[in-house]
Amino acid sequence: MRMLPDLTPLMRQYRQVKQRYPDAILFFRVGDFYEMFYEDAIEGSRLLEIALTSRDKHKADQVPLCGVPYHAATSYIAKLLRVGRSVAVCDQVEDPQTAKGLVRREIVRVYTPGTVIEPDLLAASEPNYLAAIAAGSSGAGLAWLDLSTAEFRVVELSAPWRDAARDELLRIEPREILVPDEEAERLRATIGPIAAAVTPVPASTFHRAAAHALLLGHFRVASLAGFGCDDKPLAISAAGALLQYVTATQPGSPLSHVTRMQVSAQGGTMLMDRATQRNLELVRRAVDGQVSGSLLSVLDRTVTSLGARLLREWILHPLTDLAQVATRQEAVADLHGHLDRRSRLRTALRGVSDLERLMSRIVLNVANARDLRALKDSIAAVPAITRVLAACTAPLLHKRAEAWDDLAQVAAKIEQGIHPEPPASVKEGGLIRDGYNADLDELRAISRDGKTW
Repeated sequence: MRMLPDLTPLMRQYRQVKQRYPDAILFFRVGDFYEMFYEDAIEGSRLLEIALTSRDKHKADQVPLCGVPYHAATSYIAKLLRVGRSVAVCDQVEDPQTAKGLVRREIVRVYTPGTVIEPDLLAASEPNYLAAIAAGSSGAGLAWLDLSTAEFRVVELSAPWRDAARDELLRIEPREILVPDEEAERLRATIGPIAAAVTPVPASTFHRAAAHALLLGHFRVASLAGFGCDDKPLAISAAGALLQYVTATQPGSPLSHVTRMQVSAQGGTMLMDRATQRNLELVRRAVDGQVSGSLLSVLDRTVTSLGARLLREWILHPLTDLAQVATRQEAVADLHGHLDRRSRLRTALRGVSDLERLMSRIVLNVANARDLRALKDSIAAVPAITRVLAACTAPLLHKRAEAWDDLAQVAAKIEQGIHPEPPASVKEGGLIRDGYNADLDELRAISRDGKTW
């Protein structure tokens, strides 16, 4: 590879960006394509099954090159994530038509298997966890976060902790696991075979003091005692490392939707080891890991993505508290015994989008106008759901309707301001209804009718 002084301005810019993200495949925007160069091009062409060519073909030291259309990048990114690779997207952040000299480019998003939030890259009925593990002489701490729903949990395991950690990882099925780089090989062996990308990160990110300070700052609290983990130093180390990694991969995103951290329940639910989970085929078949044919596939008649993920969680963590079991059974019997009520509830729920992930995209500033319309349509289903639940006699169902806000004002605001059929991209315009803002209407009139003045 040529030294920096011998590179063209474009290649020098590429190398400067690549040095900051050496472990990710860099999608570098050039015109209407995201291009990959050097080693990334060789690996990208193989994994994506696209043609490998070269830049500067007339020179002896040609630069390997491959590329994908920018408008189709999502499908290629998904393919790379499925094989455990990360992708850093470097976009043009100024108009090439008005730029003086080289177009300025910046990293706008880093995709890793455990940090995706885009619907096209997620399985609707399964969580998408990023996990971190911090090992010590007294035990180990585990933390896991689903960035798409803001679910954030930790647990601290006493020595000997290896079997318990493997069992927990099998239950949560993380897409990516963070480990300290100094212990990467040892922890890989400890974790064993698992369908997750294992990502080494600097050991310094696991230092308890730094992790503790980061968590205090993020949650804006003086102590972590309120989260129940102030006395769990290894869990804090894992959680802090995880949060720092997510912050680094989401440039400019405040992560303000991650508002709490929970200690994973140690009581009230049954803990099952790896052999039990596998042999009972709770959520996957033992022979090939497919969901079809598992207990989950037999029981899952949910009509929302939220319900599908919750059912999966319940199957993997069955209740052991008799009172809670009886309360849940009473709710099931209430709906089972009233076909009309159950049918009306299912019909109303079909209008509810994946609110957990929808709200996360809104907070992370990656939502579009169609997401807002989906939010409005989901809110519109609340009154019908409330009426059904209010008619139920089971406390678990009836109480759900008592404390709800129907959010009618939010729905009305969206209906008033957002076009009923908005485009997918903000750049296309036409998101805001005519008549919502007088200044905008005037600008539209000038743009549309200016030549007739």
